[in-house]
Amino acid sequence: MGVSRACPDRRLTVAMAILAVTIAGMFAGGHSYSRPKARRNIFVRHIKANSEDNSPEQVHISLLGKESMKVSWITESEAPATVEYGTSAGVYNRSSTGTTSSYRYMIYRSGQIHEAVMGPLEANTNYHYRLSSDPSRDFTFKTPPAEFPIKFAVVGDFGQTEWTKSTLEHVSRSKYDVLLLPGDLSYANYIQPRWDTFGRLVEPLASQRPWMVTQGNHEVEAIPVLHSERFTAYNARWRMPFEESGSDSNLYYSFDVAGVHVIMLGSYTDFDPGYMEPKKAISIFREASFGHGQLEVPNATHARWLWHRNDNDEAVVADSVWLTSLSSNPRCKN
Repeated sequence: MGVSRACPDRRLTVAMAILAVTIAGMFAGGHSYSRPKARRNIFVRHIKANSEDNSPEQVHISLLGKESMKVSWITESEAPATVEYGTSAGVYNRSSTGTTSSYRYMIYRSGQIHEAVMGPLEANTNYHYRLSSDPSRDFTFKTPPAEFPIKFAVVGDFGQTEWTKSTLEHVSRSKYDVLLLPGDLSYANYIQPRWDTFGRLVEPLASQRPWMVTQGNHEVEAIPVLHSERFTAYNARWRMPFEESGSDSNLYYSFDVAGVHVIMLGSYTDFDPGYMEPKKAISIFREASFGHGQLEVPNATHARWLWHRNDNDEAVVADSVWLTSLSSNPRCKN
């Protein structure tokens, strides 16, 4: 499963550059498959019904090292960047205070974006938490296992359509441990309130399991003269643990979980002029269907990839393939 000629260590390396192609259907068969028509956009309220409601929203969590979880949320106005958590409902015997920021995009100004860290945490354990000392909402999440097996859900080009809603429903039933989203999150496409609606749309899942994301072309959102900075909303709202992996950019990073080393490499990551790998001579997309992938890793040598196609609102397994790591090669064991 590695791309290096050298023998890897016993950890299974997941190359997101490969997975991004896989999502589009590299391994999918079905030559007679006909892509269904696009579905209408979901228009979620941009502004809260109660303007005085300052409760946490757009909550999502991400892995931060092997024993910690970072939580991000937004409030309409100032609120403490505090998370309280524990293993029992209503019993928050641990707490942490983080940071608050916001951003401007032409005439748009974001809400207060809070981040805080929970940890150290026990593996494969359910936790309850609340944010900004707000008693109105109790959130729960489950930590990934400490070792194999582990299951990843994989989704790309998410957007905010009825297909997105269908995919979220299928993913929620997959009993995944970590979700990987290699680019094109909200499809806000310069309309900043669509970042807010996306955060509300995915919160039920993103607040319960770690979501590890990277960017695509829809996250660029640079406008000559008016707003020259790229990835403004993405970097402010979906800050991943890039610094912990030695990266200097939120556009690429790596992390370890349950014996798997995951590399998140965004399509707009800079590369050296002499590096030719991004310039492939051919790219084959055999089935660009709506759906989600599942990567099941039972041990350090094998992984199973499954593509679940959205078929009349049901998740149908359109293809599966077993992948083998170089660490299973006898020549690499000496």
